[in-house]
Amino acid sequence: MSIDLRNTPVLVVGAGIMGAGIVQVAALAGHPVKLFDMREGAAAQAIDKLVGTLKTLVDKGKLTADAAQAAVSRMVAINSLAQARESGLVVEAIVENLDAKRALFRELEGLLAPEAVLATNTSSISVTAIANGLQHPRRWSVCTSSTRCR
Repeated sequence: MSIDLRNTPVLVVGAGIMGAGIVQVAALAGHPVKLFDMREGAAAQAIDKLVGTLKTLVDKGKLTADAAQAAVSRMVAINSLAQARESGLVVEAIVENLDAKRALFRELEGLLAPEAVLATNTSSISVTAIANGLQHPRRWSVCTSSTRCR
């Protein structure tokens, strides 16, 4: 099964280093991206840091100012998952805790369309274990630092 995710609105959950990096890549690839974190202010702070990172890339000649500005315009910090209902792709980058990941995806299943793709950036937890008990376990994907989402 092949799914075309070009221009799909992306939700990244988790504003740590990995989550922020995923936001940067998705925004530079042309996706509108929303970033959510349970910690108040963490998503906005991560986006502020990304703005600085993109400016540094421009200053070093690795990115045009127009590309950086376009990416920045596609990044939004949100303070509620409900603000991301239209997301077609979710990449989770939260704490490595099975119960926390399951709780997050149960909540997302109640908010997102059934065809939305759910991806985890887990490094140590079985994706099957995370998806166990969810309504649509076949829409799962795995994203790791060494592979693309599959």
